[in-house]
Amino acid sequence: MTERPRSLLNRWYNKMSRMIFTKLLLLLLIPNLLLVFVIQQLTDRQVEQKASEIQDTLLGLGHAVNREISSLFGVVTTLSNQLIIEPEVQRILTYSWREGLAPNANPSADTELRKLQMLYDNQALMQSLLSRYRLVWSNIYSLAIVDTQGNVYLSTAQNYQIYPEDLGASKLLKADSDDPLPWSINDALTKNENMITISRKIYGTTMPQQVIGRVIINLSLREIQDSFDTYNYFGKMVFGLSNASGNGNMIYDGRRFSAEHDEALSFAEFGERQTDVSYHGTSWHMNVRQLEGPFSADTRNYLFVGLDNAYIREKTKSISDNLIFGYAVFLIVALGISLFGATVMSRRIGHVLKGMRQFGQEKWGTRIAVRGSDEISIMGSTFNSMASRIEHLLSNVAEEQNLKRLFELRVLEYQINPHFLYNTLDTIHWLALDSNRPQISRMVEGLSKLFRIILSKGNEAIALREEFEMVRIYLDIHKIRLEDRFDYEIRLEPEVREHKIGKLVLQPLVENALLHGIRRLRTKGMIMVSGKLDGGEVVLTVADNGVGMPIETLDKQRRLIDSDLWEEEAMKGSGYGMKNVDSRLKLMFGEAYSMRIESGEGGPGTRVTIRIRADG
Repeated sequence: MTERPRSLLNRWYNKMSRMIFTKLLLLLLIPNLLLVFVIQQLTDRQVEQKASEIQDTLLGLGHAVNREISSLFGVVTTLSNQLIIEPEVQRILTYSWREGLAPNANPSADTELRKLQMLYDNQALMQSLLSRYRLVWSNIYSLAIVDTQGNVYLSTAQNYQIYPEDLGASKLLKADSDDPLPWSINDALTKNENMITISRKIYGTTMPQQVIGRVIINLSLREIQDSFDTYNYFGKMVFGLSNASGNGNMIYDGRRFSAEHDEALSFAEFGERQTDVSYHGTSWHMNVRQLEGPFSADTRNYLFVGLDNAYIREKTKSISDNLIFGYAVFLIVALGISLFGATVMSRRIGHVLKGMRQFGQEKWGTRIAVRGSDEISIMGSTFNSMASRIEHLLSNVAEEQNLKRLFELRVLEYQINPHFLYNTLDTIHWLALDSNRPQISRMVEGLSKLFRIILSKGNEAIALREEFEMVRIYLDIHKIRLEDRFDYEIRLEPEVREHKIGKLVLQPLVENALLHGIRRLRTKGMIMVSGKLDGGEVVLTVADNGVGMPIETLDKQRRLIDSDLWEEEAMKGSGYGMKNVDSRLKLMFGEAYSMRIESGEGGPGTRVTIRIRADG
């Protein structure tokens, strides 16, 4: 592959929707190859099952038609059996046969007259007898007996006659078959009407080997046609009868009967079976069986029921076509759904990427619309949470930077050279001693120690013992200044003496106790500062018995401590000292630190408790 087509292919594939669609397509192709094999197997099985069903149906139709046609031939057999043993029939036919053996060359007029009279009487007797039988068997069109001299005794439903020349033109009589019940359709005996003619030889009761006449029975093909039409289940069927001797042939194609002889429909060599034959340019699937009933072994009449093979192929092909069409529809729908899903998924992922790109370009406030609860929605929700945290952190960083600059300004405003400060305080201390002013000397000496601890160590964190020492010095100074208006108590357990803490953590709390609790107290005040180890936590407490805080002030102080923001107004207000301590301890210990304020207006004072995990 040249470089340009590869580059074009890469650009096409690099679009997310096409990438997802291609991968989904590959995932579809693998199971679809298996599905094609399964469909092929199902198609073959369905086709075989359909062909088997058609053959079984054809076989059942053959059985049904066989019963009806056999019943028809059974009627003829029963009728002929009764006729051939009728005494009058035997007498008349035997007399005619005997007359034929010894004819009178020169009969007298009286003899001729007697013969004519006897023939007339016989005609009347036979017609009455045959009419009685024909009326009993209503499906018989005509019933005739022919003697050996060619005399025809006939009973018919219409104006219909059989003449000697008709007997000579009959193919059925010419064949002189040994078949017990030979038959043909549209024979000369029926004047080529749409009928089936069945013949049976009559043997003398006293001469069992001698044929003395024939019974000729004409039946309308309408009854046979009705049977064939009734069982033409598929609509494209042929029915017929064929005699093994080749004398009788009958084919019905759903429109008309035909008596033509077709070698393809000669089933004498086939026996009972199913086979395919070609007839009039059409391939037929034939169910062939021997006609049941009396003389079935001797007559060997075969009934055949055929179905157009094109119809069978059409029905089996429709199953295959339906399965293939269903598979094609499934594949098209699957591809459409895959393409739609890939487009929707890529669009949603594109929205996530767009949001990330905008956020990366510092377009603050960018958020991704979240719908549903799938992985993409989780990714968008996670991004939104992360963006909120980042914006919150940036806001805090900006606030801290502003606070840092504010602190730096304040430090610059109040920056004093430590050496100048120590020397000045030391001079004041000695001047107070020379002037016999011990209180001033003690205050200056305490203040100097306080500044040395704060300024000269150089470390941000100091031991609790040093912090408590600064608190003691601070309280001593204020006790002199306030003329012993309060007492104080400091307790620090040995287990926490060396625990590190930031400088000037307790001093602002003690200052609040003096300014807002003790100074407004009319009785002598008490300040208690303690440090101990309690359940793995270092507990620092600053408590007083002063006037306490109003509820509004207490709520404001608690909100200020809970807030993470610094404001210029907060630094100027009364809550600055506590907020300063809270912020410094949070920076040092994080989640390992907590502060609690308890107070009540009018007493019993205020208590501030600081808890720090000992391992924090």
